Amino acid sequence: MTPEQKKFLDDIAAEMKTQPAFNDRESLFFPLRFDKNRPIAVQHKEIAENLMPKDPLLGGVNYVSSIGTTVQNIVSAMVGRLETEHKKAISGLYEAEMRTDGVDVDSLLNGKKGEKGTWEVVYDWLWHHKYLRWLDKNGWQILQEKAKSPPNWLQFLTKEEMASVQRGTRAVILPPPPPAVQKITPTIPAEKSLWMVIDLEFDNFQLLLLNRSQDGEFLLCPSSAYAPHPIIEKPPILLPQKDSWADQDESKTNFKFGKLVKEEFLAIAVEKPVSLPWLIPREEEALPEWNAERLKELFEQLAKQDNWQVFYQSFEVVKTA
Repeated sequence: MTPEQKKFLDDIAAEMKTQPAFNDRESLFFPLRFDKNRPIAVQHKEIAENLMPKDPLLGGVNYVSSIGTTVQNIVSAMVGRLETEHKKAISGLYEAEMRTDGVDVDSLLNGKKGEKGTWEVVYDWLWHHKYLRWLDKNGWQILQEKAKSPPNWLQFLTKEEMASVQRGTRAVILPPPPPAVQKITPTIPAEKSLWMVIDLEFDNFQLLLLNRSQDGEFLLCPSSAYAPHPIIEKPPILLPQKDSWADQDESKTNFKFGKLVKEEFLAIAVEKPVSLPWLIPREEEALPEWNAERLKELFEQLAKQDNWQVFYQSFEVVKTA
């Protein structure tokens, strides 16, 4: 599993620990059985025999004999359980969500058998629905926590300031500020036409640049709107790039921030370029939207690579004289 998938299962397990049908044995078995990369065909008893710890306080070798009950308790914690002669009814943590997603919860509660076993239905829902919502909520923060950001790696400059960069002097790439100043959130002047300068020393790496504000989350690089060429040939990178849609008329299409809000940026520098359909710049989606499905695909690709780094910076958009 990717680190993100493992964290997802850990978070779900932590929530389920509040349920009466969820004990230490279920806590151990749940992430092993619902591992994204473990084939469904692997039998419960194989997991219990080969992967569960032989702790006598948790049943030890008796895992296998009670494995059906263990699985049933996990499902009950998620879906719920009807009252029976021997057991009280309980409400499942995710029953309402599953119903909204079209899962036939009534069949699960009544024990009706379909093409798949009950736990398999829950497994499919967990990874095809719940995981995407979890990523949508937590994905940006996960990346931000990985960031190791040097000061001034991202700046917004006026046309006059840009002239020195384009002449090759790079004088406007400021030295690192004192530590006390670094704690102050930098600002962006509102209603001004600005260039973006990205100063990262990663020659021939692929650059992925994300933006988040109250208007949504978008991919700036690569994109046909601002950056059709995502390879860092020689830093600094200037946006909008030539041949981009925004480069056609800088008075109208350079970066211009009209709302006095917080703007956040994440950059990912990848040694081996990631190849995904939505990373190919195209006019039909000039500024690609950043969503959970795409984030899932990106995390899966990054998990296969050894050399990639994340950088983060936030700005406050302010009025100027």
